[in-house]
Amino acid sequence: MRQSKLILAVFLFTVSLLSGCSDAPAPATGGTPGTLAFGDGVTSDINITVHRSLAGSFQPIGFGLTDVEGKFILYQTGAAGPLWLEPGDYVFTLESVGPSIAFPKEYLSPQSTPLKLSWTADSKSADLKVSQKLLGSK
Repeated sequence: MRQSKLILAVFLFTVSLLSGCSDAPAPATGGTPGTLAFGDGVTSDINITVHRSLAGSFQPIGFGLTDVEGKFILYQTGAAGPLWLEPGDYVFTLESVGPSIAFPKEYLSPQSTPLKLSWTADSKSADLKVSQKLLGSK
């Protein structure tokens, strides 16, 4: 969890530093869009880590941070650039970097998370849904 917070902090620092180097702010461009919904609700400041499922193991390949509408855009690990998902199986883990939400253990590990997605060539958005009850976790 500390590593993802560090990656997020480095990314945000880099974006703010780069936007100060020109006359006009340059928005960070990302890759695959998605949403995280808690039943009918949403919340911001949830770090979503994407893990690629390969031969029974998982490799973290990127992350996104939800905005006030629950939307996110995926970036490569280390904010090296946009992350565009390719066809395959992915799992997603969650971590709150803002609101006081203590997600159940299964959402913190790629081996146990219920957030799974099979991405196809026709997929356009990584839309994830979890129980609204998770928003009440403390």
